[in-house]
Amino acid sequence: MRNRMRMLQAATALLYMGPLLGGLAGYGPALVVPFVSIFMLWLVLLRPHRWPQEAREWLTFPAWGAALTLLLSQTLFVAVLFGVGRGLGGVMGFLPMFHPLLPVAVSFLALPLMRLVWNPELSLESDETIDELIIRARRSGARPPAPVADDALALLLALSNRVGDEAEVMVGHLDRFLDTGDVWARLAALTEALDGAPPGQHEALRIAVILRATDPCPQPECAVPGELRTAFAAAGAAPDLLALLAVRGAALLRRIPGAAAHFPPARVVADLAADCAGDAAVRALDTLAAALRAHEEASVPEEKPLRAAAAAAPRVFAPAPLPAARGA
Repeated sequence: MRNRMRMLQAATALLYMGPLLGGLAGYGPALVVPFVSIFMLWLVLLRPHRWPQEAREWLTFPAWGAALTLLLSQTLFVAVLFGVGRGLGGVMGFLPMFHPLLPVAVSFLALPLMRLVWNPELSLESDETIDELIIRARRSGARPPAPVADDALALLLALSNRVGDEAEVMVGHLDRFLDTGDVWARLAALTEALDGAPPGQHEALRIAVILRATDPCPQPECAVPGELRTAFAAAGAAPDLLALLAVRGAALLRRIPGAAAHFPPARVVADLAADCAGDAAVRALDTLAAALRAHEEASVPEEKPLRAAAAAAPRVFAPAPLPAARGA
């Protein structure tokens, strides 16, 4: 849309450049008629809705009045452009010498360039005007404001009910939800909403939260620590969601051990396994709890070996320095 508007602006600049060059070169009123014809054809192609579409409509007085008004206004406009060009040439003291058809060709070139981005026949059939195109281009260029967290969350929950079981579609909506505002506030609001919703509701959104939180691609540079906690809240007590979260979480730990800091403690995962009903979910949660426990044990400093090494090390006493003699 914006590219079409840029090309239309470039065509308009070429249209106005012709009379300016004609005035700059010092040509007289003989070139006014070709330029007025080109300008009138430009108006016919650009806004065909303002012109009669049938021959009998030209026999009415309003049609002739409107056409005559436009003809006079375009004649005056071309004369003003000629005068501006002649004034620029006089100020600069420069009188270029080129063929008189060159300014006419420059303005005429604007017509096919405009047709590349604007089809008057198609605009008549679709009942679309150039003004509507300009308004849409301006609206598309303006960046919409970021929605409020509550409104964005309500929209996200409504989308999750609409898409059904398409979790991949919800991943894209979830990315936009978290990337267009305060990620911490939106994660907290999302966690509270999923934790308070019934277990079988927003299934696609719950799966999308788990898939995003356990995705190894953004780890560890772009990871948000609260996402994994939100994933556990999204899984709730559903065995299939807990199994999916545990399997992907264990795979994430094997690939990126540093992600263990973002998980809940191992005892919390073990309690989930004890309270879970599904066998597959229990095994996956036990595996995840064991992996987290191993990371926790590896991160604890080995105090006893350090104390034993310190006790076995020989103590070396350095003699105290002798006091300096007075008068030295």
